[in-house]
This record gives sequence, structure tokens and C-alpha cells, in this order.
Amino acid sequence: MEGERRLETRVPARLSRAEGRRFGLTLGAAFVVLGVVLAWRGRAGAALGTAALGAALLLAGLVLPTRLGPVQRAWMGLAAALSRVTTPVFLGVVYFGAILPMGLLLRALGRNPLAHPGPQASRWIARPVEARSRRDMERQF
Repeated sequence: MEGERRLETRVPARLSRAEGRRFGLTLGAAFVVLGVVLAWRGRAGAALGTAALGAALLLAGLVLPTRLGPVQRAWMGLAAALSRVTTPVFLGVVYFGAILPMGLLLRALGRNPLAHPGPQASRWIARPVEARSRRDMERQF
């Protein structure tokens, strides 16, 4: 798309120590927690691989945080690809699951929330003209 920036411009080639440490520790902890959940659910093989990946990311985040740039770029590329699929699907579910049925129901009931409420020609409320002071103009509400 035209307004979209490429991933290379958003994710630097080399991470700072703080960025690499934060990325490694966060993603590593998430994979370790996922490994524990998988072990708890009885999937020992998947749990071992996931927890090992998490431990490797935790270790890399502590020891070599600046070398996690390619891992972060790959992770962010996967996230960008997933968002291109999930966002339209999610918005389609919201539209066809909530907004469209409400509109059809209102139309079937003969209701129009945008219709004018009464016989008057306008919603304008006429008020008596008063002299305004300078202070009223400064504090209008």
C-alpha cells in the first residue's frame, strides 16, 4: 500500500542493549509460560521445544541483547503478515455479526435512529437575546 512503510524502516538492523534485552526477556518469558501451559495440558514434546526456545531467548536477552536484531525483524515480519489477515477478518466479523443484524432489525421494526423526532422544522431552540459581557465570551461553557 502507498502509505505503508516497509518493515526495514521501522525495525533497526542492530538493537540497542536495552531494546534487545527487553525484546529477549519479554518474548523468552512468553515462550516459557507457553511451554508451562503446554506441559500442564499434557503436550510434553511441544512444551519442551517451546520452553527451550524461551530459555534460549531469555539467555540471549541477558548475554547478547544487541544480536537479537534479526530475530526481532523476523518476529515483527510475522506479526505484520498476521495483522494483514486478522484485521480484515475481525472487522468483517464485527460488521456482519453486530452492525448488520442491528440495522436489519431496526429496518424490520420500522425504526430510523437518524430520522427527525417531531413535526418541527429544526432542532434549533430559540432563546431570548441577552447582552453578553466580555467575560461570557472568555468562559463560554
